[in-house]
Amino acid sequence: MMNHKNEKKLTKNSEDSQTIEFAVWYYFILNIICFSVPLYICLGLFLLFEYSIIHLLSPPEIFHFLLLPGFLLFLYYFYLIILIETAAIFTRKWNKSVPPQQGIFERNFKEKKSELGKIINYYHKRGYIIKFPIWLTSKSPFPWLVNRTLRRIGHNKIGKNVIYCDAYVGLEFTEIQDNTFIYPTSALSSHEVNSIFGKLSILNIKLGENNILYPGVVVGPGVVSENNNIFYPGTILPKNWRGSPGVLKYQGSPGHPVMIDDNKSTSK
Repeated sequence: MMNHKNEKKLTKNSEDSQTIEFAVWYYFILNIICFSVPLYICLGLFLLFEYSIIHLLSPPEIFHFLLLPGFLLFLYYFYLIILIETAAIFTRKWNKSVPPQQGIFERNFKEKKSELGKIINYYHKRGYIIKFPIWLTSKSPFPWLVNRTLRRIGHNKIGKNVIYCDAYVGLEFTEIQDNTFIYPTSALSSHEVNSIFGKLSILNIKLGENNILYPGVVVGPGVVSENNNIFYPGTILPKNWRGSPGVLKYQGSPGHPVMIDDNKSTSK
């Protein structure tokens, strides 16, 4: 009994001794540079536009109000582009220092100067800097900029006519080929965290051409799908999932082959 109590006590002390420390000031400065500087640039363009219209050109007032909505929409688009490219500058610099790697890693927060510590540190930096551009572009009138964000910041390979419909995108290590349609509430995640101090899996996701992910589909790290695959609502593809040869349609958890005739009509 005494040994069991001592073991529990040692385990508790070991867990309590593990803490996570992040350089809050660094992320604060990153916010200022990446998210605020593009805003100030657009504000300067707006003031220049107003000065030119009111003081230099002096057109009729109705002409000014007709131009203003279109110009504001342009500034919104321009802000998103600058935001994406500014964040991309940081990620390119980080990737030169510590290239993104696939694998299964220990979440080591103490030895920050070790090779493993640097991989984990830059993994968190990349995940932090891409989230706001992804969210803002997905909620904007220009949702196609989500793909630009994923390509420029997250070193993803996104093909032509890939459409995310308010889905949870894979932030990095995703390769999605042409004409893939992802319905709302579906999710891709190229990383898996077992626990806060456990192991971190970072594995590439590869989706073939003409894939359809219906609502509620979850795709885990290391998943590979073939061309023309269809995943019906609620399908779960766990880590390193592979389909069956010659099978195109999947459903369930984990995703298993189903025989569904999409062309069958129930009407008489």
